[in-house]
Amino acid sequence: MISLVRRLHEDRDSAAWAGEALDDVLDFGGRRARRSIDPRVAAAIGLLEANDRLSLADAALAVSLSPSRLQHLFAEEAGVPFRRYRAWTRMRRAIGAVIGGANLTEAAHAAGFSDQPHFAHDFRRTFGAPASFSLTGVRR
Repeated sequence: MISLVRRLHEDRDSAAWAGEALDDVLDFGGRRARRSIDPRVAAAIGLLEANDRLSLADAALAVSLSPSRLQHLFAEEAGVPFRRYRAWTRMRRAIGAVIGGANLTEAAHAAGFSDQPHFAHDFRRTFGAPASFSLTGVRR
């Protein structure tokens, strides 16, 4: 898996094959899932996909759980805390905007980051490389 991530990062043409590789990995993992996710967590994930600015309190209210219970159940079921999943959803949205032709500032704002430096900082923290370098040449 590490070699695949390295190839994605180092291969300038990886945008052409990364989606297919990721689909294969997700399909492989999905077929081998041992249990289904709690429907309340699945609903919260669906809400986050639709609105990545959703607060934990609002998500909890929507799925009839207390914020504290949703926070614990979400981390247990999804493998990451609610806030980290929400941040990852925003990051995916920003990357998608860049791929669609937006500059880094436009992508940051479209994804709910306060500004481009906030996005750049989170990108570097998440991926270990600057967004300006990593996302150069990935536009459609």
